[in-house]
Amino acid sequence: MRWSARLTGAPWRVAAPAPDDPVALPGPRDPLGSAVGLLGPDQLLDLHELYDLRDVLGRLPAPVVVTYGSRHRLGYANDAYRELFGSRTPGQPAEEAMPELAELGLLPLLDQVLRSGRGRSVKARSIADPAAGPPGVIGRTRCFNVSCVPLRSTERTAATRDGQPPPAVGVLIYAAEVTDQVAVAARLRESERRQREAAVTLQRSLLPQKLEQPAELRVAATYQPGGADAAVGGDWYDVIPLTGDRTALVIGDVMGRGLRAAAVMGQLRTAVRAYARLDLPPHQVMGLLDGIAMEIDANQIATCVYAVYDPPRDPVPGHPQAGMLTYASAGHLPLMLRGPDGTVLQGEQQNGPPLGTGGGSHSSHSLRLLPGTTGVLYTDGLVERRDQDIDEGLGLLARTLAGAIGSPDVVCARLLRAMGVTAEHDDDVAVLAFQLPHQAAGATGVDSSPTEV
Repeated sequence: MRWSARLTGAPWRVAAPAPDDPVALPGPRDPLGSAVGLLGPDQLLDLHELYDLRDVLGRLPAPVVVTYGSRHRLGYANDAYRELFGSRTPGQPAEEAMPELAELGLLPLLDQVLRSGRGRSVKARSIADPAAGPPGVIGRTRCFNVSCVPLRSTERTAATRDGQPPPAVGVLIYAAEVTDQVAVAARLRESERRQREAAVTLQRSLLPQKLEQPAELRVAATYQPGGADAAVGGDWYDVIPLTGDRTALVIGDVMGRGLRAAAVMGQLRTAVRAYARLDLPPHQVMGLLDGIAMEIDANQIATCVYAVYDPPRDPVPGHPQAGMLTYASAGHLPLMLRGPDGTVLQGEQQNGPPLGTGGGSHSSHSLRLLPGTTGVLYTDGLVERRDQDIDEGLGLLARTLAGAIGSPDVVCARLLRAMGVTAEHDDDVAVLAFQLPHQAAGATGVDSSPTEV
């Protein structure tokens, strides 16, 4: 006995054949090679001669039917089709032999396929299954994705001029059942609807049910949730009375959607009301809110404007005096003010970082407001659009505010209407409008020289 050593992983060495020994090399694989050999090299091979198309279609578990002619006469229906709809008489028009096609809305589609010679398909067409229930009782609904493919003549002489394919003479209809997928999608939509309703309910319950109405200031606010396809966000507003007849005005927007954003919004609104009682400057309130936002959820940020209005002290009748508005912004859009003469002014653009980012510094800015001034705080859903720059939205808002005359609630309604905010809007919107009452004629505008604190 002879032994040979072989290292692990080393290939076996095969001895080369002798020069006189013939070596047979395998040729390229050809799945139809044996059939070609049987037919001969000069004989044309047609797949229809190897396979029975009716047998192939008959084995498919999905319903298949073939029609021909302008009236879509029934030419063939496989077993799955007959099991679903019952036996059908070949040669009859589809509208008579196959009423289920009309129920599925396929007859116009068949006309299009026959005329254009191009396939068409439709999704999730539903039909009652007559075999799923007892006689006389409508069974469960089944859904199908239906594909309609044109069938052309196989005769060589049928080709038209310029090498174009021959016209379609029939249509093959193939239906793939998607009942389970449609049911899952419906359950998902229902779940999303319930979740959205819960988020809207939570959002509205966390917003103030009735705004404070200070003696020296008229205020109004509105909240419009996004449409059915938009998840509810974390927009909020608040009006907080302070000591010394002062009033805090707050608006904010938690980034994100759904119940989590609404819950974070509620916690931030509660924190704002608590910090406002400390009688701190707006920029310090922002610093405290930044810290609490990081504790609530380090992965979620928010924008906010916190403003304090201080009315004039000991006003003299007949001599209008300016009140003071001191505010700070954390990454929020600028507030807008319209003076008694119609001049519109945007607030300071030098915002601090959004809440929840940590380590940022915020600044307070001051504006003197004359009697008759109207101010607006808003969230980005009012001015942001996917198909335009935000500056265009801010410009439209400024032009709209310039002509928005009336009480704060009228101003809110006019802004929503002019900015195209409807029940189907793709984002939620919050607007807070405030107005200094007119005291006397002669007021000319807003003193726009801010004093940093």
